Amino acid sequence: HIIYPWNKFVTSMPVWAIVVAHTCASWGFYTLVMCLPMFMRDTYDYWMDSSTYMSLLPHLLMGVLLLVAGTLADWLRNSEVLTTTHVRKYFTCGSFISQGILIVLAGHLNSANGSLLCLIIATGLGAFAWAAFSANLLDLAPQYASGLMGLSNTFASIQGYLSPYLIFYVFGDVIMENWQHLFYITM
Repeated sequence: HIIYPWNKFVTSMPVWAIVVAHTCASWGFYTLVMCLPMFMRDTYDYWMDSSTYMSLLPHLLMGVLLLVAGTLADWLRNSEVLTTTHVRKYFTCGSFISQGILIVLAGHLNSANGSLLCLIIATGLGAFAWAAFSANLLDLAPQYASGLMGLSNTFASIQGYLSPYLIFYVFGDVIMENWQHLFYITM
């Protein structure tokens, strides 16, 4: 029976940094999962419902890149190219910055294929952030990593349920300018 030191968890800045990173990653992930088909339909009259494989591509790429990111992170650490701290920071920040650029770019392109490609790659690159902040829980407290993941995932999942309501409440009509604003917020 494990007794979790919850008071230490909720007062730990590193724990909250992981919760924030996890929540940001989940916001982008949930927003793209829920809004990608609508964005493509409303902006480009591109119906992803009829081409299910297009909806699968972002998640397939993310799955493949999770393996790559985890393996690369381990190699960088084990070969002492980077410290564990640097791997976690570079992977998280690099992933978020590249995702932000691609998401904003997708909102400004006039091509359905170009926007779709940007959003697929942005979702896939999220794997590098996941490989960093998820593993960081093991770095902080290996014996309590499951409880920390539960705490982090709770906050990250709450906004996943709230984001569609917020999106439709704030933006209402689905016009290109509103999608661009949403992508700036997601960035």
